[in-house]
Amino acid sequence: MRKALSAVTVFCLLGACVSCSNSAERDTSRKAVLDYSKNYIHLPLDEYAFDELTIRTVSTAWHTLMSECYAHHGQSYAVPSIDTPQPGGLYGTWNVEYAKKYGYSHKEESRGSDDSAADDINAQCQEEVKAAFSDVELDEKEYRFVGELNSQAYTYASQTDEWKNIRSEWWTCLRERGLTPREGESDWMSEESAHFMASSQGNEEAKPEEIRLATIEAQCSEKVRLAQRLGDLEASYQGPLIEKNQALLNDLKAYRDAKIAKAREIIATHQ
Repeated sequence: MRKALSAVTVFCLLGACVSCSNSAERDTSRKAVLDYSKNYIHLPLDEYAFDELTIRTVSTAWHTLMSECYAHHGQSYAVPSIDTPQPGGLYGTWNVEYAKKYGYSHKEESRGSDDSAADDINAQCQEEVKAAFSDVELDEKEYRFVGELNSQAYTYASQTDEWKNIRSEWWTCLRERGLTPREGESDWMSEESAHFMASSQGNEEAKPEEIRLATIEAQCSEKVRLAQRLGDLEASYQGPLIEKNQALLNDLKAYRDAKIAKAREIIATHQ
């Protein structure tokens, strides 16, 4: 595994991996999958990536072991759920039901322990869990190669007229609903939303306005099928990159999946 990853690094340093081709190939059979229950957009490279769902699974396993350790000391510890919906990030707010319920983000239950827990118990549990967790913990640096492929596909997709036209349709809808779109390449919300988020600073009393703005943006996204169409476009550029690097990606996937399996075993057997 390490040998394979070292080879990846060498190829990237030599400019021989994703940037060597002057032409961007597409495979339109590759599609994005919108998971409304988790508020998550799955793209083909997610199968090999150190993605949010992987991080969440491994993190939940860690917190599960911490909870067990605290219980041995007569203390409680909140464990986050793997199934909690994620804040949408790829193409702004797109899930109308999520927006109506949470606005831009869902405030989770605290992952920490009770305030009454002594610091020495926390330190002891940290050490115990760290020792037991070595076979589960993933090194994010191992997945920089997948990130390079992701970035390349995104760049190809975002430079197309199709991408720009889809975003323009979304902006038109926002204007019709009384909002001012931000048209920068990395902007995925309205001027009103950006100003609100900067000024409210997580104030729960302002949540109704956050929900109103997020819902409008999500409804416009749904109207023009922004997330699905942009996701499909990006996925179509990911496909050929996956095929060209399939062997290396398979190594990364096998390594990651083994870690995830161990994390899920912890979650299932330490409840």
